[in-house]
Amino acid sequence: MAVQFQSKEPMPIRGGGEEPTGLSREAQEQLTMQKRIEAFYRQSGGPNNPDIPKILEKHLLYGRDHGPKGKRETLEDALRDMIAQDYSNQILFKWFMQWRMERQKQAQADRAELARIRGEMESLKQQVEALRALIEEHIVSQQAVSHRAEEGKPWS
Repeated sequence: MAVQFQSKEPMPIRGGGEEPTGLSREAQEQLTMQKRIEAFYRQSGGPNNPDIPKILEKHLLYGRDHGPKGKRETLEDALRDMIAQDYSNQILFKWFMQWRMERQKQAQADRAELARIRGEMESLKQQVEALRALIEEHIVSQQAVSHRAEEGKPWS
């Protein structure tokens, strides 16, 4: 197993550019990012160009440094790729993916059970309504019979 250590010393900038001395790695990265942004604005016509959102979207979809072509890479994609490619994390990654699949299966089973229960409840509601109608019909017929019986009796 090969182990790689990162040096605390600043790395030289590729392309033969002059490296600022005495800056931390973060400061150098910020400088290189600033240079990239400035170069982007020079190439695209400045920060007020109305086409910049289209240019950025095209870069994010098709840029070499932004994942698979035609698919905008998300933070989740980048983290998943980084973790999946690190041998020491593969066991954890596989465990997490299995757990996630089991959770999705359980959620699907829960949704099916909920749909079944809702169907049963709907059936019970219909049965209760039918019973209510029968009871009301029975009460009305009993009231009619008792009313007819009272009409036939003489007044006392």
